[in-house]
Amino acid sequence: MRRPLAACLVWTALCTSSIIEGDEPPDYLKIVRSYADAMIAHGRDIYGSEPSPLFAEALDRGTMRLLEGEALENVEAIPRELWGVRPHDRMLAGGNPQHCENLYQVLYALADFTGESRYANEADRSLAFFLKHCQSPATGLFWWGEHAGWDFRTEKPIDKPSGKTHEFYRPWLLWERSWPLAPESCRRFALGLWEHQIGDQTTGDFSRHAAIDSHGPGTEAPYARHGGFYIETWATAYEKTKDNVFLDAILTVLDGLERARLHEGGYLTGGSKRQGGRRNYDLSLAVSLGNAAAKTPTEVAGRLREVAATNDDIFAKAYGGSGGGNLWSNAYGGSPLAGQANVWMLRYRQVKRDVYRRAVLEAADLYLQREITLGEPLWPGTMGSAIHLMLNAYELSGEQKYLGGAADFAEKGLRFFLDDNCPLPKASHLHDHYEAVTNGDTFMLALLRLWQIRHRPQAKLPLFDCDR
Repeated sequence: MRRPLAACLVWTALCTSSIIEGDEPPDYLKIVRSYADAMIAHGRDIYGSEPSPLFAEALDRGTMRLLEGEALENVEAIPRELWGVRPHDRMLAGGNPQHCENLYQVLYALADFTGESRYANEADRSLAFFLKHCQSPATGLFWWGEHAGWDFRTEKPIDKPSGKTHEFYRPWLLWERSWPLAPESCRRFALGLWEHQIGDQTTGDFSRHAAIDSHGPGTEAPYARHGGFYIETWATAYEKTKDNVFLDAILTVLDGLERARLHEGGYLTGGSKRQGGRRNYDLSLAVSLGNAAAKTPTEVAGRLREVAATNDDIFAKAYGGSGGGNLWSNAYGGSPLAGQANVWMLRYRQVKRDVYRRAVLEAADLYLQREITLGEPLWPGTMGSAIHLMLNAYELSGEQKYLGGAADFAEKGLRFFLDDNCPLPKASHLHDHYEAVTNGDTFMLALLRLWQIRHRPQAKLPLFDCDR
């Protein structure tokens, strides 16, 4: 898609052509700031009868507006087979904070790194509006996640297939930011998650899918990682309210997940009770349980850590080396090795088990040995995960080859996704629009982390890995 000359001149002023040219290493902080500044200035909801501070999910990188006309038709027409995104998971008409979670992290981190509070203020304004205005009065669930979003033009939930389905896209790790902004909305959501997502409050069985606008939970798909997301949510809700209903929810779902695991022969469970089997991100459950344990009473925390440790033992017995497999495709149903290894790193930080350290380093070595494959569209988020993996391996070993690998992937990513002076990364190396579902914000967060390690190595600012 060709960009108007005037638009190109505007973005050249924001993000100069020296980003990826010349002998000097790229200024990653400048690049990330240009991205954040562009989203704040031009990536907001200026549509419909009620403009809002919400961030757009998809933008024309030439006009910096929601896609429309021929540009929208071209993007809508991209078949799933060509880039791995299901049409009903896209939010072309508006926004969805779970798809943009790393954008919020970038804004909060920039406020600390630059001393400019405006970045955090803009993130707070956006989240506060969403939490207060985009919640179902029937269930308390938010219009966000894998399938749902908020339409900027109609000021209503996006009308599309599965648009009324609640399913976490990733863990929401910004509860500590969210609760002060809208405590009652957060409490109602946590309670709604128990009352309207968990189909059987006796056994703890649930489905990862539930209706947002009415009571409609299921019981046949107790995915392990989703159960962990719920438990993290309830742990924060308990910490904030001291309401025992959230402890009951935690223990009930935890027991249900353990029964499902044992039913599948002692492995971490993923999928439905009828199909079972392991999934690559099931270890996310152990990470969630470790996070939740820090916010719950001693007895509950002990039970959370016990179940998490059981899953550590299972991983240790099952792990047989990285072995290769998918390194560069993040298409739906796939899971690149870097993303899995970054989950292992999260668990290593919690328990320091050597099997996780070894697995992370083996995965990082594999990425250093293999060429990037471009047989199908490469997402910016996939490159971001590879950079995070290199930085994790550097954290574990101190070996410069991993820091060099992170810089190499970062510079390749700039050429793939930011080669034309627009500060927003392309949706893929073959698709010239911005779309949050391919995790351009993960790439930007990785660049910021690389800058921090190089220039502020003593900084204690937490950057949460939510891509699990």
